[in-house]
Amino acid sequence: MSLLKNHHIKSFLWIPYCFILISCTESKRQIVPTPPNVIIILADDQGWGSTSVQMDLNISESASDYVKTPNLERLAKKGVVFSNGYAASPNCSPTRASILTGKTPAQLKITDIINRHEGVLYEGNKLNPPAHLYGLSEKEITIAELIKTNLPKYKTGHFGKWHLAANGPSAHGFDDSDGETANVEGNTKINSNPKDIFGITSRSISWMNEQVKSETPFFMQISHYATHLAMESRLETKNKVKTYVPGNRHSKSGFAAMSEDLDTGIGMLLDQIEKLGITENTYVIYLGDNGTYPTKNNSNINGPLHGWKATLWEGGIKVPFMISGPGIEQGYNSESVSSSDLLPTICDWLEINSLPKNIDGGSLASILTKKVSKVVRENDFIVFYFPHYQHEKGTHPGVAIVKDEFKLIKYYEEDMIFLFNLKEDRLELKNLASINPKKVIELEQLINDYFSKHNIKLPTVNNDYKSENDMGLKYEQVKKRLMSEAYFIP
Repeated sequence: MSLLKNHHIKSFLWIPYCFILISCTESKRQIVPTPPNVIIILADDQGWGSTSVQMDLNISESASDYVKTPNLERLAKKGVVFSNGYAASPNCSPTRASILTGKTPAQLKITDIINRHEGVLYEGNKLNPPAHLYGLSEKEITIAELIKTNLPKYKTGHFGKWHLAANGPSAHGFDDSDGETANVEGNTKINSNPKDIFGITSRSISWMNEQVKSETPFFMQISHYATHLAMESRLETKNKVKTYVPGNRHSKSGFAAMSEDLDTGIGMLLDQIEKLGITENTYVIYLGDNGTYPTKNNSNINGPLHGWKATLWEGGIKVPFMISGPGIEQGYNSESVSSSDLLPTICDWLEINSLPKNIDGGSLASILTKKVSKVVRENDFIVFYFPHYQHEKGTHPGVAIVKDEFKLIKYYEEDMIFLFNLKEDRLELKNLASINPKKVIELEQLINDYFSKHNIKLPTVNNDYKSENDMGLKYEQVKKRLMSEAYFIP
């Protein structure tokens, strides 16, 4: 029911459901509860500074000077933009698992993409990465399963990229989905439907229409393949983007065209939400699954941040992150938040009070309505664990932790420690490890305690390692190549 069109409405209040006071007679009023809908929109490989939304009011370069995403700007103007929004991992599958379960990839034992377990990234290196799972464990309780168990009248849908194997969304609480998809389904090479942007959008809208028509509250996750490689966009969009004046930082027309097509798909969904009259009763969450690829410009596509996809630097894990919905006023929030926070947040909105054990995330519901300023979690820090190699991106095994303004990164190969004050040094240029050893000890101990609690395995020394056969492709050489060439495909 549209709040704008119903002239019987006298007032409404969100706590957290929408309670609409309808005048039944002159002397009697009936309170009709309207459960909220929740939509998660997940972009693939979309860097923090690669949209036209300024992600931090104090950093102009947190918005692209070339890529145009007007519909994301429209969403940002309706809700809260998290300037320090993190994906739980610098790679895709682990972040997707964190969204569904509220746990870190480290605890889930999903620390790399699901279908990568062997080859040069696992063999012949100085360290042997720990084993990780081949799919989302059936023992894990997802947000879709929580909703179906506690609120059986709700419908749940997942459209687009799954990339968690394990028999797909239908085996993990979703009523309807596109099935057990990965990356390949997004490479459509169809001019009218690049990266399946408009196919996903169409299926999502049709499903949403069905739920609204039947007056069924819903939870829907829309997981786009864009802006993952390979680059695809509509010909008309590509030609349009080529007329834009290249920016000082961004000038990759292929990436800009794909981003703009993705933004168009998001706009179609937002238009339909308004058309159906459910805007005031629908939470919309938007975020990326990790940072994107580098360019040879030192400011790279992730904005002014250092690093890119598959790295533990800010450019690999900080992503566009914004939420709109009932009771949420537009603004910016500088609290560090993670994709693991989404499950407890949604449970808060839907009044699901019994959560699985060992949830790492904390609800964002109260900071979104400005009732509190801090997120309350079981642990007052966020852990990022990537104990694997990504030679083509110059990455090797490491762990990072963010607590308050400090961030520590530890690389296992050389036992290197980096400590940064992110409030003063967002670009991670000044290593404070030797200046503040007490903080290093404190943060390392938090990591060790967390790993011990959840029996998290570390990389081990490869006793058969021979430097002349290093499958790491000479890490420093790869790093230099990345610094001198445009790894990002135009």
